[in-house]
Amino acid sequence: MGKLELEQLSTSLHRLGRLLASRQISSRITTAAGVEVTQQGTTLLRVLLREGQQSMNALAVAAGMDLGAVSRQVRLLEEAGAVTRASDPEDGRVALLRLTAEGRRIAERIRSVGMRHLEDALGEWSDADERRLAELLGRFVDDLMATPVPARAPRGGARRTNAS
Repeated sequence: MGKLELEQLSTSLHRLGRLLASRQISSRITTAAGVEVTQQGTTLLRVLLREGQQSMNALAVAAGMDLGAVSRQVRLLEEAGAVTRASDPEDGRVALLRLTAEGRRIAERIRSVGMRHLEDALGEWSDADERRLAELLGRFVDDLMATPVPARAPRGGARRTNAS
């Protein structure tokens, strides 16, 4: 891939990241779903809906959030009756978090609105293009996560050399 294509890919990924992290978009989705949940709370509900019961640490990792932020959001979700915690039967020191019936209803409404949004955005795409996007995006995310970040580039920018 040439430098121009890498720049275009990087720009598109940056735009996608900003879109996915946008509080405004999150607010639009929760409003359309008819629920009041913070952006971080939405992330936690989605993880619990997808992954099921989790410890606080596992939830933080799965959500890509700081443990302190997860703890604060879980407290808000508990107060709203969306999440409950129980002791892990294998290790009483660990609290396991799970969705309540109300939490599942909220999370499913948020997921439903998000899925409709994706369907609308892809409305003009062929089934083959949609499948290809899903396959390539999943592969790309897996490869990016498995690839170490390179050491600092030398002054003057990174150089490629041809090894013999």
